[in-house]
Amino acid sequence: MSRRRRRRTASSASDKFKNKIWCDIRTPDYVDEKSLGTSPTTNLEHMIGRTVKTSLMELTGNFKDINVELTFKVTKLDGQIARTEFFAHELSRDFKRSQIRNHRSKVEGIYTFTLADGSRIRITTFIVTPQRIPSSEKKELRKVVYDKLVDTMQDMKFQTFVTKVISGEMAAILLEAAEDYTDIKILDVSKVKVLRFPEGVEVAA
Repeated sequence: MSRRRRRRTASSASDKFKNKIWCDIRTPDYVDEKSLGTSPTTNLEHMIGRTVKTSLMELTGNFKDINVELTFKVTKLDGQIARTEFFAHELSRDFKRSQIRNHRSKVEGIYTFTLADGSRIRITTFIVTPQRIPSSEKKELRKVVYDKLVDTMQDMKFQTFVTKVISGEMAAILLEAAEDYTDIKILDVSKVKVLRFPEGVEVAA
């Protein structure tokens, strides 16, 4: 490659970099409006619909939250600030795997709810009992959790639901109900996915 061509290529790459717009991506106000970092784009509209993942520990500064991953989706722009909505929550597979022992039972339940503001979410719970339990008890334990979710979420709106999940309050509510039925080693919300945002929140597919 000639020197002139190399200079032209380097200049072109430099121009492209200069033309990038740096967008500050932030969590929603109900998650303390924290920065998730900056992202370059040639067109701000291209940011809409983009997802960003982070560990809960990055937001709370608490090491015990390192096993939780959060996903936020960009839904609107405020100048060069990309505003997001909570989109997903997941407990790491490594953490769940580390809790399983031969003498324990794992009980998972998947439940879908429509909240008071029209949003629709799917929530997965992860339970480990200190001793093995039969299938009939696992089925009943899932029902106990479902009934408590129905009771807790019947008038709940999206933002309240998200804050209760992220803070661990939702898991604590479910644990209290489950412990009335049987001994529990661990109960946590292992996964949440937003199937539909609240009414009024629009985002590209």
